Amino acid sequence: MKLIKFGGLMAGLISNDLENYISSHSEAGGNVEKELREETLALGSSSGMMSGDSVGNFLKFIVKINKCKRVLEIGTFTGYSALMLASGLQENGELITCDINSETSDIAKKYWAKSSHGKKIKLVLGPAIESMEKLNGEFDLIFIDADKNNYLNYYNKSKDLLSKNGIIIVDNVLWSGRVLIPEDKQSISIDNFNKFVNKDKDYWNTIVPIRDGLMIITRR
Repeated sequence: MKLIKFGGLMAGLISNDLENYISSHSEAGGNVEKELREETLALGSSSGMMSGDSVGNFLKFIVKINKCKRVLEIGTFTGYSALMLASGLQENGELITCDINSETSDIAKKYWAKSSHGKKIKLVLGPAIESMEKLNGEFDLIFIDADKNNYLNYYNKSKDLLSKNGIIIVDNVLWSGRVLIPEDKQSISIDNFNKFVNKDKDYWNTIVPIRDGLMIITRR
């Protein structure tokens, strides 16, 4: 197991072996999801931005049990999490996903076209905050996994778009344990975001230690 030391504290991160165990004992994705993951992993270091199997399965599970009809994703990357979210939607469901990178979005579109769930997905290219400003209607689930320095901005805008019983899920809120002693800009931004949400009296939140940490948020 990989360990990171912070001033005498040891922050344990889930090992690759345990991550593989979780994946092998959870529902497996289809061939399209597998091919997408393999092409994303071939990108090298940037592949770390892809949601893991455990996160993807969790997102699909939340969409299904809450019978979500509309989902908004902030941060598409190569489209794996969008595909998992869409697979949890009913046939008439809609997923809008926002990203600024046309190259990685092209990878996403290639695999969405191969999936029966791809028809549920709509990609919006451009700065996410500007895209969110143009959206109409409410969303039953909003998944935030984009540039960490804007997490607070995405959260505040998401509250305007959230349905009455909707859920906001935010990825990477533990940031490989660096939130324990935040020193770099991104770690500080995530730590500040976590503190802000925890003090938001209108919303309830909890952090689930799946992969790099998911924060689950809903109205009180």
